[in-house]
Amino acid sequence: MILQAIEYEGFRNLTDGQINFGEDLNLIIGGNGAGKTNLLEAIFFAAYGSSFRTNDDKNMVKFNQPYLRVKGISNGAEASVLYNGTKRFMLNGNEKNRLNEYIGWLPVVIMSLNDIWIIRGAPAKRRSFLDWLLIKLNPTYGANLFEYRKVLRQRNCLLQQKGLNLSLLDVYNDQLINWGNIIYNERRKIIPILKEKIRQKGTEMDSSEISFEYLSSCRDMNLTIEELKKNESLEIKKAETISGPHRDDIFITINGYPAKNFASGGECRLIALILKLTEADIIQQKINDQPIFLLDEVAIELDKTHRKSFFGLIKGQAFYATVQNLDDLKLPNRTQFTVQRGNIALS
Repeated sequence: MILQAIEYEGFRNLTDGQINFGEDLNLIIGGNGAGKTNLLEAIFFAAYGSSFRTNDDKNMVKFNQPYLRVKGISNGAEASVLYNGTKRFMLNGNEKNRLNEYIGWLPVVIMSLNDIWIIRGAPAKRRSFLDWLLIKLNPTYGANLFEYRKVLRQRNCLLQQKGLNLSLLDVYNDQLINWGNIIYNERRKIIPILKEKIRQKGTEMDSSEISFEYLSSCRDMNLTIEELKKNESLEIKKAETISGPHRDDIFITINGYPAKNFASGGECRLIALILKLTEADIIQQKINDQPIFLLDEVAIELDKTHRKSFFGLIKGQAFYATVQNLDDLKLPNRTQFTVQRGNIALS
């Protein structure tokens, strides 16, 4: 898969325009705050209609601009997202009313320094990694996850009310079980694939032994009415739902020890890269084509040996944003851009 060009208007600090890209490594060099990451974000937004940096779309709109628009061109396909308070998706000249009808035209894997929080952060970070992989493999998963979260919010609001309506709670229980087990079914299928791929990638990166285990709040990853009834008194007391896919975690170890507590900063960075390379491998097998890599200074803290190993595992088209060139790695077939105050130019 190749992203041939991107066009953007009103996106963060980027000067409106269009850029044509090389088919291999696109090296994007600029100082801090120049706009390197903004370019990666624009590509991600064109692919998935959302950001990897913010949950509020208006944060991406340039100051004093009424809207933003991003259009991507790839292998003959054209897709665009317009945001002016609401989003409008266009794919090959046809408007798409649902996000899951739009996602999939451009498979993208993002790697950034913030990925360390997949290892060191709260369970929500690890669930997000898993959920995004499943959305990329099957956009309908995203729609199902949306429905589950909607029911979860409604159920939590009900639990917070005085004079709890138990009949209404039973209705929400049925809906939560339905959507929760749809989510569990998809997660259950991907976990063994992830475990084996992560082990393989750890070997390829000459890393320590990495393991990946799913920890479910429900027995056998199955949400039941018995589970909900067992916790009902505690949930009423806490005013929140304590069982289901939204409470699960992923336990990552290095050489048998919990990575979150025992891995060094460098080891956590390496594990995060292994997770993302695994994600790319699984997507590649699904679509029979290489996804596009967006790399936000991810190799800066690796030693030279691991940096060379890392870039050796990046196949296909990649965009690497950095404050420094990579001449010491002697990477072939690269196209180089410079970024200054939102202006992007071919070097």
